[in-house]
Amino acid sequence: MENWISRTELQHDWVSLVFLFNFILLTVLRSKHPRQFKTFIRFIDPMLYFKIYGKDNFMLQSFTVLGTLFLLISLCLGVFYCLTLVKFAPSSFSFFITLLTHIVGLIIIRFVFLKICWKLIGIEDFSEIFIFKTLSYQIQISILSFFLFLFYEFSYPTQEFLLPILILIAGLYLLSQLSLYREYWGVFKHNLLYLILYLCTFKLAPWILIYSTLK
Repeated sequence: MENWISRTELQHDWVSLVFLFNFILLTVLRSKHPRQFKTFIRFIDPMLYFKIYGKDNFMLQSFTVLGTLFLLISLCLGVFYCLTLVKFAPSSFSFFITLLTHIVGLIIIRFVFLKICWKLIGIEDFSEIFIFKTLSYQIQISILSFFLFLFYEFSYPTQEFLLPILILIAGLYLLSQLSLYREYWGVFKHNLLYLILYLCTFKLAPWILIYSTLK
């Protein structure tokens, strides 16, 4: 009994540190870019943020770098909770780090291949704003998911509460992607090969690869 309690407390400790690190990232993001952050979290009017900050080279912005790091950790937490929910993986810090490493590696590889495909198809200029909007939506969703996971972990740690959270996050992600495809359908319909390649190869394949690797 004592061993079980000690293992539970140990798991709670490392999860607490992960949440603390992400909270610090969010605090730095808000304090370093107060005006941009205030505009960014205006979920009702996201177009205002895109009009103001979508013209610059967003890849070089510290706001994007910090936001992406926050997104990666939140994404890894979501996948971790999903896998532990179905008892696919152990609730250990070593598995969390392994999962985070796999996700970061696959995202980098996917980004490189996408840039090559966009250049070959001739829509490289369009890809910049598309990535910017996609990343912005995902960071916004990750902020919401962070607080939901925080409440789950420390206030209401039950499967009945976790499952709706995961469904909500997946639904918001799907809606954000559908809105982007609808907005840029005029570009996609002339590049159906790109759309099929993007959805099948670069959206689904990485997660299948992670699953098969960790299995």
